[in-house]
Amino acid sequence: MTSLREAAALEVAAAEDRTRHSLALYYRALCGEVCSLVPYDDGSSPWEHADTETTVWLPRQAPLDDHAEFTADEWYQVAMTHRAMHRTMGTFELDLDRDEPLFPRRRPREAGDGHVPSLQRLVGLFGGSVLGVHIFATCEDLRIDAATDRLLPGLAMPAKGVRHGALHERPQPAVLFPRAAAIEALVRFSLGGSLVRAATSMHEPIARIIAVAQRLRDPRARVESSVEAALRICDVLVGLPTEGAHRSTHEARFAELDTTLDESDFDTATLSERMTGVEGFAGWYHPVAYRDWPGPRYVGAPASDASLEAFLPQVAQASTAPAHGGGNDDQDSADEVPSRAPERAAGSVDPSATPDIRPLVPLTGDEPWADLETRLQSRNANEFVYPEWDSYTATYRPDFTRVRVMGAPIQHADHSHYRALARYGHLVGPLVRALERVRPGGRTITRRSPSGDDLDLDACIDAAIDLRTGVEPSDRVFTDLRQRRRDVAVVFALDLSGSTAIALPPDPETPGTVRSILDLQRDSVSLVAQALERVGDEYGIYGFSGSGRDDVRLSVVKDVEERATSAVWHRLGGLRPDHTTRMAPAIRHLTQRLRKVEAATKIMLVISDGRPFDIDYGQQYGEEAMLGYAVGDTARALAEARDVGVHPYLLTVDPDGADYLGAAYEPGAYHVIADTRQLPEALAALYISVRGSS
Repeated sequence: MTSLREAAALEVAAAEDRTRHSLALYYRALCGEVCSLVPYDDGSSPWEHADTETTVWLPRQAPLDDHAEFTADEWYQVAMTHRAMHRTMGTFELDLDRDEPLFPRRRPREAGDGHVPSLQRLVGLFGGSVLGVHIFATCEDLRIDAATDRLLPGLAMPAKGVRHGALHERPQPAVLFPRAAAIEALVRFSLGGSLVRAATSMHEPIARIIAVAQRLRDPRARVESSVEAALRICDVLVGLPTEGAHRSTHEARFAELDTTLDESDFDTATLSERMTGVEGFAGWYHPVAYRDWPGPRYVGAPASDASLEAFLPQVAQASTAPAHGGGNDDQDSADEVPSRAPERAAGSVDPSATPDIRPLVPLTGDEPWADLETRLQSRNANEFVYPEWDSYTATYRPDFTRVRVMGAPIQHADHSHYRALARYGHLVGPLVRALERVRPGGRTITRRSPSGDDLDLDACIDAAIDLRTGVEPSDRVFTDLRQRRRDVAVVFALDLSGSTAIALPPDPETPGTVRSILDLQRDSVSLVAQALERVGDEYGIYGFSGSGRDDVRLSVVKDVEERATSAVWHRLGGLRPDHTTRMAPAIRHLTQRLRKVEAATKIMLVISDGRPFDIDYGQQYGEEAMLGYAVGDTARALAEARDVGVHPYLLTVDPDGADYLGAAYEPGAYHVIADTRQLPEALAALYISVRGSS
């Protein structure tokens, strides 16, 4: 029977779902696209949750205070409108070769290879710096908000209130170093601010920035206009100091500044060289909560598998590769090429399958990586260091990855576990019966025992025969019924890469409901876990992601041998998409965890939505080799698990999974699901198969 507290919690959860569905429908009405809404909690860094093409991140609580001139509903409406207008107004349809009407063209006519998408080529205009992309994004925010005021006048008052509230959250430019103060002045202007306090010496560069930015409020402004504006603003910023603050500041009203735009003041021809290595928005920067944080999609990179900062070097290299690649005149010397093992080791990848697999730096020393890398160390009890397998040299890179084990956040208001059981409850009974068939009942029967719960009929008959023939009968005439020990332990490892937030196609049976890949992963584990609770198999649930070799994260939802409580399901609901897909260190850590569990059969099920990937995963061999390197390391980690008696299996919903997994994985070690929505049923079927064959 449902308690009042549970009923209230379910009612709150249902209300949250209705709100999210309404906002998703509103977004679709504005821009014609489907999106999934993912909340983040207070204190979480927005720049870790950049929007993707199909996912919008919003704070769980609207930033209201006693002076707010808007309601929570209005704040969310403004936030969704801003994001939808980015799509409607063509932010991500940039064409660097297209003219625009507001500025004399500063973009080079040949801005990189025309075969490279414009968003990737954009990075090169700013020397590959984070700063340039952020300034471009701020210019776009200004243009989008101005267009929103013109095209949606009914939203003007709430939008004005939300922007005014955002201004109250901004840092004071007076305490910032000159370059940061100038950037803050731009952000304040984009929010409709009328003034800024800054040193008198800063008034002139701020005036030049405002003179450029105000043109973006013109109805004719396009995304290419924002690029032109960003080039000019960055030209001003790179000339400002990055340290020191002014004690004496004065109020500068934007309307009173000399905003005459003199194009001769700008030197954008050398801007790319001057901005190379320039820092971006440092820790002092406070993002604007209702605006989306510039993520990988701002530079045409895949959907949020890493931060913008992590993607920029790769994007910059890709956008300039045609200009620097080509002929064979610039080859590495022969002694810089690592030797190849004559035979492929377990978990290795055929080097010939990837073109030009050579380190981008020379190799020296007896150990291939001896002089190139610093070995990592665990800094506390929750950190663990593991080696990494280089399939191209068939050697281990010792102490190369660091796994941080942390508790998954508890999401008290989340009832996704119970909703999953309601959705897939019809599968639990058949799953339990199937598991009971492959695993005998919960008790073992020992016959011909000297003591026990009942008489053994066969032993009694034999004893009677012995008595009649004059033979001393055996006293072992009982059957002993004993509870079978839990002889199976399984761990579920859920991929928490950013791409798991991508929305799935709408389900015809539940119109208006937008679900993500991570939602399906959670549902799948909820389904199987419910069955395991009934048959008695031990299990653990973990989420994993990566952000470089020194920051592989393992979130513990339920540890093996931990009792399942409501807190476990709240943790499962609290899992959120994080960074990248660095599987191998997580597999190695969970292998060690299973080795400590007393069980006859040990199983590991890794559930992922795509290929292994991380920002520094095999990058020493070049971009084309990164996939082969990552797959090779993951395959090796799976082989290591098998060597110590763990049965590992990889379940992927990537439709292209067979293309790259088949080259390095054993045929039975991975399973590819054609239809993502079949994941719950597929995981249940896989567990039955694995459990029966182990």
